[in-house]
Amino acid sequence: MHRREPIWLEFTRRAMACQFDVLLHPERPEHGPEVAVEALELIEWLERLLSIYIPTSDLSRLNARGHEAWVDVSLPALEMLELGIQIHQQTAGCFDMTAAKLSEAWGFSSRRGRLPGEQEIADLLSEVGSEQIEMDRQGRRVRFSGPVAVNPGGIGKGYAIDQAVSMLRNRGVEDFAIHGGKSSISAYGKQLLEGSESGWKIAVRHPEQSERILGTLVLRDRALGTSGPANQFFYFKGQRYGHIIDPRTGRPAKGALSITVLHPYAAWADALATGLYVMGVQGALEFCAARPEVGFLAILPGPRDGEVEILTSNLDEGTWIPGLGSRPGDPGG
Repeated sequence: MHRREPIWLEFTRRAMACQFDVLLHPERPEHGPEVAVEALELIEWLERLLSIYIPTSDLSRLNARGHEAWVDVSLPALEMLELGIQIHQQTAGCFDMTAAKLSEAWGFSSRRGRLPGEQEIADLLSEVGSEQIEMDRQGRRVRFSGPVAVNPGGIGKGYAIDQAVSMLRNRGVEDFAIHGGKSSISAYGKQLLEGSESGWKIAVRHPEQSERILGTLVLRDRALGTSGPANQFFYFKGQRYGHIIDPRTGRPAKGALSITVLHPYAAWADALATGLYVMGVQGALEFCAARPEVGFLAILPGPRDGEVEILTSNLDEGTWIPGLGSRPGDPGG
C-alpha cells in the first residue's frame, strides 16, 4: 500500500522584507484557515510597530527622539526590546540590536562591501551597545543614554512568529508550521496525521551548495533559527568578509559556515543563531552546555574543498538525523 503524499493548506503574506508562510492540515480544525489569515495579519500589524523603515513605527520614533526624551511605545515593542536586552546580556554582548551602524560601515546594508578604517570602526563602537537602552516598563516608554539606534533585524521575525504561534494555539490549531524567510521556523503537532509520530522534518542543506542535504532536523513544538554568511559577503585583497558583524570588535565574525539553534521560542532561536555565531563554536558549545533548552548545530568547513563537519549540542537522535555522507565533528553533547 502506497503512502499518500501529505496535503497542506498554505497561507502566505509578505512582511518584514521576507515571505511568511503558515502550513496546516485541511479541516484540522475547520476554522484553521481563518486563524491562519488572522495570524498573518497580526504579523503585518507588528511590522507597522517594529519596522525601522516605516517612519511612524515605534522603533523609528524611538531612534529619532530617544536620545532626547522618553518615547512611549507599544507593548510588543517594549517586549521585543526587553527580550533583545536579555539575550544581549546572556551572550555577553555577542547579540546586539544596536549594531546596525557597523553593518552599514562595512557596506552590507547597501550590498556594496567596503573596508572601513580603524578610526571609523572605533568611533562607531562608541555608538553601539544595548546597555544604552533604558526602559520604563510601568510607563511603557524607552529612551537612550547614548548615541545608539535599534534595529530588530536579528530578532523581529522571530518575535512576530512567536505572537502568531500564540494566536494559532490559543484558537485551537494544534498541527501547523510557520516560517519567515525560511531561516526562522516554528512547528507544532504533526506534519503527517497518519500514525503517532509527531514533529515536522526540516532539511538541513549545505550552506554553499543548496542542492546537498546534510541531514534532517525534526521540530517538535519548537522553533529554529539559522544564521550564516553564505549569501552576503565580499572579498578584499583575497580576504573574505561576511555580513555577520561582531558588535564587540566592529569586524565581521569568522568561523562556521552556518549556525542553527533550536529553542522553545522563535525570537530566542533567531537572536541566539546570530549571537552564537559571533561567540564562536567553542564558546557556543559551552553556552549550550549550561542551557539544555538550547539545541545547537554548527556546519564547519571540512578538511577538503566542499566538505563540511557538523557539531551538535543538546540534539538527541530523534531530533538530528544525519544524512548519508555527512561528516560529524567532535561531539558537543
